[in-house]
This record gives sequence, C-alpha cells and structure tokens, in this order.
Amino acid sequence: MQLQSLQALRAVAAMMVLASHLAQSEIRFVDDAISPVWLVAGVSGVDLFFVISGVVMVYVTRATPAADAGAVGAFLYARVTRIYPVYWVFTAAMLAAYALVPGPSRSGADFDLVSTLFLLPSDQAPVLVVAWTLVHEMYFYLAFALLLIAPARWLPALLLGWMAGVGAAQISGVSEINAWTRIAFHPLTAEFVMGAFIGLLVASGRRRFSTAAVGLGVAWWVTASVLLAPYQAFDDVPMGWDRVLAWGVPAALIVYGVIGLELDHKLRTPGALVRIGDWSYALYLCHLPIVAMISRLWASRAPDLGVWDNMMLLILGAAVSLAVAAAAFHLFERPALGATRALGRQLFKDDRSAGARAPADRIW
Repeated sequence: MQLQSLQALRAVAAMMVLASHLAQSEIRFVDDAISPVWLVAGVSGVDLFFVISGVVMVYVTRATPAADAGAVGAFLYARVTRIYPVYWVFTAAMLAAYALVPGPSRSGADFDLVSTLFLLPSDQAPVLVVAWTLVHEMYFYLAFALLLIAPARWLPALLLGWMAGVGAAQISGVSEINAWTRIAFHPLTAEFVMGAFIGLLVASGRRRFSTAAVGLGVAWWVTASVLLAPYQAFDDVPMGWDRVLAWGVPAALIVYGVIGLELDHKLRTPGALVRIGDWSYALYLCHLPIVAMISRLWASRAPDLGVWDNMMLLILGAAVSLAVAAAAFHLFERPALGATRALGRQLFKDDRSAGARAPADRIW
C-alpha cells in the first residue's frame, strides 16, 4: 500500500526549500526585495525530508527477513539506483556549466570530484550544493541496512542505541575528528531515527491523536520559525541539536499525524500535491542553479518595475524549476527507475510486493 500522504509531504518539503532559495536569490540579486526574511524557515523542508526517509525505510522493509543477505542487498541496490542516476544527470549539468559558461559563480567550484560523484563525506561542498543532504541520506541507508541484519524485534533498541552513539560522540568530541565522523554522528541523524520510529508505529497500527499531532507540529514549527527569523540570516541557519528541536520534532509530529489521518480515512490527499511529490527529488536537485541563473539574468537585464518585476522573478523561478523537474521525472527519472527495478528483480530474484504487509488496523 502506497502512502499518498507521504508523496504530498515530499511536495511540501521540496516547495519549502524552493521558496527559501527563491527568497535568498531575490534578496541577494534584486533591489527592493519583497521576500520576508522569515522565509529562511523554508530550509526546514530538508528536516521534513529526513523524517519521511526514516518512515519509508521502515515501511518498505517491514517484510524483510532478518539476516537475509539477498534482501539487504536488494534494499541497498534500490536505494543506490534511486539516488545516483538523477543526481548524476544534474551534477553533470553543473560540471558542464562550470566548464562552458563564461564567468559562472564559482562558489561551488572548490570540490572533490570523487566525493561529489559518490556522495562521500568531505570538507568540501558537492558541486551541486544541495547534495549535502544526500551525503546524510546515503549514510542513513548504509547504517539502516546493517540494522536489517538483526531480527525485526530488535529494531527499536538498535535505533535507540544508534542515537546513544551519536549523543556520546557529540559529548566526547569524537564527532569532530573528520568529515566522516561529522556525518556519522551528526545530530540530524535524530530526524531519520524519529521517522523510523514513526514507521514502526504506523506499521503496527499504533495510531492515535493524529489531528492533535498535526496541529501541535504546525504550531511548534511556526513558533520556532518566528523565533529564529529575527536572528538567522540565510547562510546562518541552525545545523545542530537546535535545528532538530526547532524543525525536526515538529516535522515528526506532522508526518505521524498526516499518515494516521490517511490510514484512518480522514484525509484526502490532493492529486496535484501527489504529482509534485513525484517530481520532488528532481525539483530539489535542479531548483537552486535555475533560480540563481534566472536571478542573475533578471538583475542585469530586467527593467525596474518596482514590486512587479520582483513578483515576476519569483513566479518565473518557481515555474521554470517545476517545469524542469516535471520533464526530468517523465523523460529520465521514471524510465530509469523502471529499468533499474526490472534489473533488480532479476539480480536478486526478489518480488518485494509479494511479501509486503499492509499497515495493521488501528489498535489504540
């Protein structure tokens, strides 16, 4: 059973990040910006993505046998083929832009090619700057694959042990040894783990207070974002436990509540959001270079029409980003996923749908 609400939340997360970067570019490149500084909170779409990722990893592996090397291999294969092909396409486009376009911004040009291509921890940012989150995601997948080796009943304890290790490394300073330890013991891991626990609750039927959870999550997010806005610039958003508290916790509450409402037939997911959710990965990857390019061109060539030219810039940046994402999904991402999944079924002789279980009935 596919959770349509998760696709809708992916759409919301991607559009939040898009809105934040649109505002950032407008403020940076265009005079008399109309975007409010509180739109910095849109970067919390990343925290929503991390929580959703934890839910999905538990949800799609709920029928995976313990200590089954083939099943664990199939899981890793599915994750790798989901992340890399589309990422490589947009990374290649950025590398081509650096090589061919006269005088592009070099803010992301100081990078290590191997780390960039394979999303390895590095002290240098990837050439596609937003891919810093994918470095975390690949770590989450690898660590979670190790947890799949153990019996399913051990998973809650193992997740708690994982977080205890992160906390101990943070306290002891081990987390700061190098780029690899900073990823392995980063506080944002807590958002994935919260999502995993939500997945356990949902799959077992333990769903209660869904509406209250959504309401509390939204109120928490708004309060935290308002408190952060006067003090945080776009390049100075929180990245540690303060971020987890401000945006990770409300993201977990919202995800838990929305899934519960869907499964209890109290929520009808808008089809438009589901479609944008399908495009969300491509949208996340492509939007920042598009927005930056349009903003630079707009600043140098567009006539000064006051508020109107700012509004046109924001609308154009959003529209082009969505159009490119939709095209990338339909022309490349979906066909590539179909091909890699077909190959995976041959490689692992594993029809995952045959053993999948629907979420349990509501038991609270």
